[in-house]
Amino acid sequence: MHDALSVGIPVFVILLGILLNQRGLDTLEARLDGRMNGLEGRLDHMQSELTARLGRMQADLSMFYRTLGEHGAEIDHLKKDRTA
Repeated sequence: MHDALSVGIPVFVILLGILLNQRGLDTLEARLDGRMNGLEGRLDHMQSELTARLGRMQADLSMFYRTLGEHGAEIDHLKKDRTA
């Protein structure tokens, strides 16, 4: 009987510790999954904002180069008039 208690109690405590540790790991995994989902949502939002900003920048650059070309043509025209 003494041998059974001296072996059984530590085995029981070890199994209980494994069970509690597994529950802690499950809780940690659930928290990490929640945070990862939140992070993915933020990254998707940032990507859509970045795409929108790049589109606006591309439109602004197109307008800038179009205006620059118009001014370049007008400057060339003025230089021709001045030399003639």
